[in-house]
Amino acid sequence: MRKLVILLPILMGLILVYNRVQAAEPIHVGVNEVRSGPFKSIGDKFLLGVEIAVKEINKTGGLLGRPVELVVEDNQMKPEIAVTKLKKMILEDKCEAIFQASSSAVALAISQAMPRYKKIYIPMASFAMDLTGKYFHPYIFRTDSNVALFTKAMALYIGNQKKEFKKVYMINMDYAYGHDVADFYERFIKEIAPGAEVVGKDFHPMFNKDFGPYISKIQASGADYLLTGNWGTDLIQLIIQARSLGLKIPFVGILQADITALAAMPGEEAVGNFAVASFVLGLDTPQARKLEQSFYEKTGVWPVEQIWYAYKAMILYGEAVKKARSLDVDKIIKAFEGLKWDGPTGTVTMRAKDHQLMQPMIVAQVVKKTKYYDFPYLKPLQVIPPGQLEYKPEEFGWKPYKEE
Repeated sequence: MRKLVILLPILMGLILVYNRVQAAEPIHVGVNEVRSGPFKSIGDKFLLGVEIAVKEINKTGGLLGRPVELVVEDNQMKPEIAVTKLKKMILEDKCEAIFQASSSAVALAISQAMPRYKKIYIPMASFAMDLTGKYFHPYIFRTDSNVALFTKAMALYIGNQKKEFKKVYMINMDYAYGHDVADFYERFIKEIAPGAEVVGKDFHPMFNKDFGPYISKIQASGADYLLTGNWGTDLIQLIIQARSLGLKIPFVGILQADITALAAMPGEEAVGNFAVASFVLGLDTPQARKLEQSFYEKTGVWPVEQIWYAYKAMILYGEAVKKARSLDVDKIIKAFEGLKWDGPTGTVTMRAKDHQLMQPMIVAQVVKKTKYYDFPYLKPLQVIPPGQLEYKPEEFGWKPYKEE
């Protein structure tokens, strides 16, 4: 009875806070993402991650005492459509921030329009360097990694832990992100392992159907491993076709932690391949175990790649708004710069100079069996601390922003 007397006022207080939040005018936040076509399943996961984070935020009082409400638009993964949708979301729907993930080409189009609208733009998982480099502006905050961080983390692991991997063949999608993957991995692996040799380099159109000619070249090259930044259907088809044609060397995938791709394998085609990500299930730390369990208990899904990217992006934006105590964009920018957050892999920091999140990166390998899925999934191998991933933004095209 005594405990009930103590708990009752607390519960009543929480109910009152919840009711006040629900009655307040909502803060509109936009998700400008692919919602149709061959990459829809990936867009679904990004949207789910944002939705889960918003539910958590609203359950604990919202932002500034107001509920967060999502406005979702389908950009069909086409830059021109994304920009049209962006205009609507800001001018008609009054969105305070825009979240997007699929395709760096779409991200660059959205980003270059944002200084006109002066709202916060968060690319949750668009990794091309130019976003926070050549085309940097104060309204963009990348809440996950970029190609330099992915490729440097993988090069550190391969160069130091897999010294028998001397010859690499690289195949990537033919757009900004794919070229970044090839350029930066070659740069980093040769710095870390001077004896490394690139024995081939190809770029293919997106939504490629026939990888046969590329696979023949790889087989003839004598490569020890294949490096790719492919994702979505282009990763799935590359792996399946390569194995069916007898290519046995391991794939080292910058985005091979993609659960959609792993689940799509009909057999064990991906087993033995390597991946790098900002979070991988099975990481043996108290915070990681807590995140996994609580996430699964609340949602019935695990916080895997795209879901994790989007969840973290919304949480970080929420932390910046709370720190700013305002929706004033200039105040949010100042609050976001240098923001630290203790996540499941350790502390992450939003670097003030270029608005790039610096965080630990995890290298993992696909194994036949885990407790998470009934298909081959990843086993963490090594956590690369952010101190080993530091680089000077100026060396990758970054320049201070000048208002036009």
